[in-house]
Amino acid sequence: MDRRMFGWNIKKDSNIHDVSGKALPAMTVFSLSIKYLKDHCLKTIADRGFLRSPNDVKFVLTVPAIWNDRSKQFMREAAVQAGIDNAQLTLALEPEAASIYCQRESLENMRVGRQSEITIPGTRYMVVDIGGGTADFSVHEVEEEGTLTELYRASGGPYGGIYVDKEYLKMYDTIFGKEAIDKLKKEDMGEYLTIIREFEAKKRTVTANYGSNFVTSMSAVLNEMVSNEEKKQNIQSSYLRDKVSLVKGKLKLSASLMESFFKDSLENIIDHVQNILKSVEDVNMILLVGGYGESPLVQGTFRNEFTNLEIIIPQDCNLAVMKGAVLFGHNPMSVTARILRFTYGVCVNSKFDPNIHPQERRFTDIDGVERCGSAFQKLIDRNVKVPSTGKIVTLTHPPPTESAKKYTLNVICTENDNPIVVDESCQFVGRLAVSVPEHFTGIWRGHEKYEFGMTEIKVSAIVKATNETFETTLDLLE
Repeated sequence: MDRRMFGWNIKKDSNIHDVSGKALPAMTVFSLSIKYLKDHCLKTIADRGFLRSPNDVKFVLTVPAIWNDRSKQFMREAAVQAGIDNAQLTLALEPEAASIYCQRESLENMRVGRQSEITIPGTRYMVVDIGGGTADFSVHEVEEEGTLTELYRASGGPYGGIYVDKEYLKMYDTIFGKEAIDKLKKEDMGEYLTIIREFEAKKRTVTANYGSNFVTSMSAVLNEMVSNEEKKQNIQSSYLRDKVSLVKGKLKLSASLMESFFKDSLENIIDHVQNILKSVEDVNMILLVGGYGESPLVQGTFRNEFTNLEIIIPQDCNLAVMKGAVLFGHNPMSVTARILRFTYGVCVNSKFDPNIHPQERRFTDIDGVERCGSAFQKLIDRNVKVPSTGKIVTLTHPPPTESAKKYTLNVICTENDNPIVVDESCQFVGRLAVSVPEHFTGIWRGHEKYEFGMTEIKVSAIVKATNETFETTLDLLE
């Protein structure tokens, strides 16, 4: 499953496709996956005699820091559908969890670097969390109390380990033909997954200037579909010539070919790190975590590219996020401040100002007032540091007419600093619906509260009239 699907268009009814092209509702796939993990966890705890009631368990679900608010709500809803009570669930950002773990981990469990150096107050270091799908980057500073504050907004991209796998599988398409590979996926998924698992083991041994060839078994099923002569011809007529050979039913790959599978992924990761280092001063360490971070080639590349920085790698860097999530669950205030990635606002028809608003957005409402259609009413700026306990922004909006019983606001975000109107640079975050009962009469306004800085955005609205309070919350998955 490609984490890039968790973009701005994720909805409750979004579908997800497997490698053979079959589709299922994404909510079903994720909720069932979480349910399996939850049930297995509770059974294990119960079997060991530590579980009095499932209500005693707090669940922490980790998500990439670069995911948007809609994606996070999607995961929360999937977890609730899996049987986890909403009040027992916390979302943790993966780079933060890894950072917290390495802050607490003992010196003996550091494979490379000295853990003690990232616990000194005032120390600034970058967290590079590279897993299977995404690469997440954050910069943290250690506070006097031992807590962490974020110095640079979370960023990243689809540079994880599965993109190395994709380059490897392109080679299979070339040697055996795409038609044969597609047939294998449909008729023998187990054999196809065996190919991927074998490469997963091989790629953990790749180092720079390895010097030796890599030998891997060929799928017996694929061998029956495609003759040796055809395979040899495909190799000789492609970019694989002089890089791949057939030896006694096995594929022999040159070291340079194996390294090339990592090229695009590593270049994107290194470029991203270099750009962040240009933006933040006094960063002198890199904390490398995540399953892909276990690769010797990845580790060696970091040492060669950043010779002036201390590279710190925990012994079990593929488990750093999971173990850090447990620590975060016990103390969510381990991170004291975060940097907002976006400028947030709401879409309104504001009073038209010819000095600010574009002429083409100008219209006259039913009361004869000239207004700007779909203006951006800012809530909070991007790159602002906000406390992890939450920064509250309040707005007040009246209904569109005196007789209206409800109004809706579209919550929007953008990477621009000072948006004037909602345009193609903006992304829909969610819809806030505010209402009063039909029997209500009188003047009313919605008092909205937007809370930023926690791992999830929180939005609510209160209408106070005739001693009644009505609340509503933001739905990001409409």
